[in-house]
Amino acid sequence: MKKLLAAILAAVTILSLAAPALAAGPAAGSQSYAIYKVTGNPVNGDGRQFNANDTVSPGQTIYYALPETMAAWVDSASNFRLSTRKTSNGKLIKSIKLVEKKLTGTSGASTVYIPNQQDPTGKDYAAYKTSERRAYLAVELADTAVPEEVKVQFTATFTAKKPVVLCYGKRKVSEGEFEKVQTVNDNGTTVNTLKYLRFFDGKQNDKLTLTGNLYVANPQEEGDATVEVGSKGVTIKPERNSVNEISFEGADTVATLTFRANNNPRKFLARLTTSWPTTALSNKFRNTDAVIRKFSPATIDATSRATLSLNNPFAYDEVDPGDVYIYTADSKGNLKDITRTVYYNSDEDAFELQTRTLTTYILSDKRVKTTTK
Repeated sequence: MKKLLAAILAAVTILSLAAPALAAGPAAGSQSYAIYKVTGNPVNGDGRQFNANDTVSPGQTIYYALPETMAAWVDSASNFRLSTRKTSNGKLIKSIKLVEKKLTGTSGASTVYIPNQQDPTGKDYAAYKTSERRAYLAVELADTAVPEEVKVQFTATFTAKKPVVLCYGKRKVSEGEFEKVQTVNDNGTTVNTLKYLRFFDGKQNDKLTLTGNLYVANPQEEGDATVEVGSKGVTIKPERNSVNEISFEGADTVATLTFRANNNPRKFLARLTTSWPTTALSNKFRNTDAVIRKFSPATIDATSRATLSLNNPFAYDEVDPGDVYIYTADSKGNLKDITRTVYYNSDEDAFELQTRTLTTYILSDKRVKTTTK
């Protein structure tokens, strides 16, 4: 009799412990998740989904696809309140916001996969085309000249204004709270696992917090490199004690940087744009055919000063190289005439100068007033 009573009491105890967990479920109340657990891996502006631990380039927007029930929920501001935080290296994040858009056209569409249940295996993902109009959490990244990889961290917190149930992927509330999945171990034992279909079962004022990490860095090359003019640039890891050559290419070669790196050269960002940064600066050359060569500021670790070669932009304009004036411009737009320190290489039809630091150069067919002589 005592053994029977003990067995009954043990069974009651187990049921009493299990019942609340099944009734409430793991999604009840305020919840916090790594964002990819809910949205799947992030997607770049070209519609390519990439691993959350991969390095991403700065100056682009990264998208996180929202599950269907969550997309419907955030469609009305009367349902929720969104607050965001940039928790680490926030200067690299320009904005975090909800958007609804097509990432690509039909011809360039790719497939995005997001979890269709808790801790999915290969077949437990919902699939979408990037040509579909969908809701995303969009994280816009700023440009950076920092040569090293930077870890960016952020949170997005959704506060419910009324009760709501949110499900993974394409799941619907009517499908229930969980599915029972059977797996067979190597020893032949069958194991029953509960795969939850809901990730948030919130009452009014309950919070759903999604935390994300992005690893941001410019593309990197070692030693000699080619940089596309107008691109976001390339991080250069110079080959030590060797001559390194960086070529900046547009329709033709625009500039070339050549230097012998020292024994312990630092990385630097090689970037060149030919667009005028401000109207005020371009107005100083308004009656000229001047062109600008704006390099990302960088110090070159070399055994002697590096040689910067600026190809002659007036080669087809019948402007004598001796009548070309060359200026540098600082961040405030102040000009300095450096023409006398520049050598014209007739073999290469280029203007060469020695420097340790890249800056902004302007080549003009006419002389203009300068701030510093």
